[in-house]
Amino acid sequence: MAPSNKQFLILLFVSFAVIAPNLPPLSATGAEAPAPSANAKVLHPEAEFSIPDLPIPALLPCPPLFPRIPLIPCYKAPSPPPPPSPEVKECRSSLKKLMPCTSFLTDKGVFAPSSECCAALDSFYEDGGVLTCLCHLTNGDIGQLLPAPLNRRRTGPLLIACDFQISPNKFYDVCNTLKDRIPPMDLPSPPPSA
Repeated sequence: MAPSNKQFLILLFVSFAVIAPNLPPLSATGAEAPAPSANAKVLHPEAEFSIPDLPIPALLPCPPLFPRIPLIPCYKAPSPPPPPSPEVKECRSSLKKLMPCTSFLTDKGVFAPSSECCAALDSFYEDGGVLTCLCHLTNGDIGQLLPAPLNRRRTGPLLIACDFQISPNKFYDVCNTLKDRIPPMDLPSPPPSA
């Protein structure tokens, strides 16, 4: 009759418990250094294996546009900061782009801005630095460039009709907050030399 698995494990454990204390310790096995050959080289050197210290690989950034892979360490790379917009010194040159809006801003008989006017307004989004120049539209300074008097009641409807991304009321508030940092219409004239 074959012993069951439990009986076999118990028998194995008991035999190990009896034999293990009678084994000599590993340091007392009496291993001798190999004898050198006639030319003083060791014939059978003991193999010493050493694992070199390998550098820990640096964590790589997680691949963008892919989900994070479990058990593969990576770090979320910060998005690069947007490039700084160049400092705008004057606004006249950028505000001249709004000349297609002249008829809407000055003539009460024109009920909607032209598509060229709205396209000119959209060009201010491309360069964030000149976006603050649009504050000259809301505060009425653009009237200096127009051939007829500016109807200030038309600036808000212009922003609405051209689907400006900021509501006119919020844009007026932003312009009031930034009024000290809005670039001037013209470059300041140099002081007279003596």
